[in-house]
Amino acid sequence: MPIHTRRGSELGQVLVIFAGSIVVLCLVAALVFDLGMSWMLRRQEQNVVDPGALAAAQYIPGVTVPGATPAMVEAACFYARQSGFFSGATTNDGCLPANDPNQAILTVNYPPVGAQAGAFEGRLGFVQVAISRQHPNFFLGIIGQPTSTVAAAAIAADTTGDSNSYSLIALDTGCTNGSGQLGGTGGSSTTTAKVSIVPATNPTTGQPYQGGYVQVNSLSNCSNDPAAPISTTCLDNGTAGLQVSGGSGISAPAIFVSGTCANSGTITTNAGNGIVTQGALQVGDPLAELRPPDPTTYPTPTCGAAGTATDAVTAGGCKFNVAGTYQMQPGVYYGGWSIGNKVTLELASGIYIMAGGGIKLNAGGSITSVVGSSGLAPVMIFSTDDPTYHTACVASPGGTGCQGSIDLTANSTLDIAGLASGPYAGLVVWQDGAGSCVQPTANCNVTLGGQTTLNIAGTIYAPKVQVTLTGGGTVSQPGYAAIQIISWRWMITGGSTLTMPYDPNQLYHLEQRGLVH
Repeated sequence: MPIHTRRGSELGQVLVIFAGSIVVLCLVAALVFDLGMSWMLRRQEQNVVDPGALAAAQYIPGVTVPGATPAMVEAACFYARQSGFFSGATTNDGCLPANDPNQAILTVNYPPVGAQAGAFEGRLGFVQVAISRQHPNFFLGIIGQPTSTVAAAAIAADTTGDSNSYSLIALDTGCTNGSGQLGGTGGSSTTTAKVSIVPATNPTTGQPYQGGYVQVNSLSNCSNDPAAPISTTCLDNGTAGLQVSGGSGISAPAIFVSGTCANSGTITTNAGNGIVTQGALQVGDPLAELRPPDPTTYPTPTCGAAGTATDAVTAGGCKFNVAGTYQMQPGVYYGGWSIGNKVTLELASGIYIMAGGGIKLNAGGSITSVVGSSGLAPVMIFSTDDPTYHTACVASPGGTGCQGSIDLTANSTLDIAGLASGPYAGLVVWQDGAGSCVQPTANCNVTLGGQTTLNIAGTIYAPKVQVTLTGGGTVSQPGYAAIQIISWRWMITGGSTLTMPYDPNQLYHLEQRGLVH
């Protein structure tokens, strides 16, 4: 073969490689340029939704039902127009796509919705402002993508401590029957339960607090047609996300169910008509972003005056089998507590961490939080895995050092109130959602009830397991009956009668003003 022919062939190959490289470089340049343009436009949009959400949040107080008010929309629109959007609008309620050269879409949602809402989805007390628009691509248009959508959103709040307006939340978003349940099967018979949720009076305004709502996230029709219409009234019986069995009853300012409800008992809402909002938005976990306490940073007290310390090595827990009264100090108890008959634990103020083992309050045992004779001491019981065994517990829950149930069912006294201050103010019982308990099983649930005296105030938080209030317990001191349950599922059964005044001052509360997401 002649030499010049071989060189011509090599030269042709170089040209092909060079041409291919040019194409690749052009595509990279297109990507960089167009993505950079999208980032710049998104920054412009963020500068619109941030002040827009803050302005809209000023109109949250007094709004107790879903749906953005005209005042919220006008406030958000004003800031959009100030930033050059919707130049064709003549009023602050004219932020329509037709009034914008790029067909921008401004949305005001109360409460927040969609993927951009995060943990604030469906939560009253928070307003979401979002904006989106199409912009032309320069280089990406060459490869068949002439436009791209750029969107931004912000969420703001304006609350004075009652930032979580629910008294009962079932977080389970699946197709679960009875994830919120009044009454149920106890032993061989069907039991009843009655719950009354009444907002306490705000001492500042003299008016009832806005809240005390019931929320059940479970869906319906999942095994059949997901698009099937939801009944406008509760079924007489059958399966549903919220179930109120015969003889049971619930009274609350408002009840929201993402699927359907079944009622063979009594349901009463603020209008006295028993109407349940079915097909409601699912709400996010209101405490999802709350960081739990770290057991390694807390002391390890003894098991009462006559006991010995427990640690991550022994993980034996405190077993109170000898009748008597034990003064307990806050800290980490590796292996948890088992409280026997005629045993009373008196808890000083602070955080009690059960690192594995949980709590078992046997018949005749009592727990009370006291500070001398001044009444209840603020406490929080936090149940999680022993850090030493966490990895093994996740692989095989229920073993040594693993997170256990919080069983506070006995025939004696449970007398505790949530923390008064700090990042966990208002929390009284917390079953760690990041522990090895990831489903509502018997060895992980939170159970309260059966007490002759049940005086408990604060938020019970168990995002991955079921909370059950059972037995014949009655609330005898209204001042210590402000209970809130936020759990994967909840059940109130066993003949219990429960009054739940919605009082944000005794629940987990966080004053939130300004941008939150």
